[in-house]
Amino acid sequence: MLTGIVIVTYNSDIERLGLILTSLEGHGLKYFVSDNSTDFEKKSAIQNICNTLNASFIDMYGNVGIAKAQNEGILLALREGCDDVLLLDDDSLPSSDMLKKLDARNLLVHKTGTIPVVCANAIAENGQTLSYFQKPVIDGIFAYRDMISSGTLINKSIFDLVGLHEEKLFIDCVDYEWGWRAASLGVNIFIVKNAVLNHRLGNGRVKAINSGYGAPIRHYYQYRNILYMMSRH
Repeated sequence: MLTGIVIVTYNSDIERLGLILTSLEGHGLKYFVSDNSTDFEKKSAIQNICNTLNASFIDMYGNVGIAKAQNEGILLALREGCDDVLLLDDDSLPSSDMLKKLDARNLLVHKTGTIPVVCANAIAENGQTLSYFQKPVIDGIFAYRDMISSGTLINKSIFDLVGLHEEKLFIDCVDYEWGWRAASLGVNIFIVKNAVLNHRLGNGRVKAINSGYGAPIRHYYQYRNILYMMSRH
């Protein structure tokens, strides 16, 4: 089994990207970096580290949104023979055994008779769990409705059924929409509690008076996309 690791970058922290590209233990891993960077120096540095660490670099020639960048990475991974795709953000650092823990999917296949989507448990830098656990299915594995794409392992057969991400959403609700669409087609989605993904909150937040609020561009996509999604089935 060959697993493609698809990472979307955007003017990324190069040191952290290097850690992500070397974090996972296991064989049969191929890395694909879809780059949305608008800063030429950052783009060049990202391409250089990809060359150094044998990751495929996909230049998106500007910020085309996370959905399109993910889709390009997924398509290349599938063309290069990957059976599974693991999605990661450039601010998400997997624990070294995260993929091994996601192998719990095999137990779920035995239990349900179908291949599910399995997701890692996102933990913020302050130790807060960012994931939401619903009904327990097997010890340490729970049903999951509002999927976060980073840390999500998806089999090729599921992309064949569900399709790719909706590109006109650009950023916010992209993962929710795909997960809801998958569930509507009968795909089971589960979260594995001990598959840890160390997540740093994105740079679309501005600190003020010991709290935070979204940067204006994120406010735009959050409100636009939520209103748009309210009209959907």
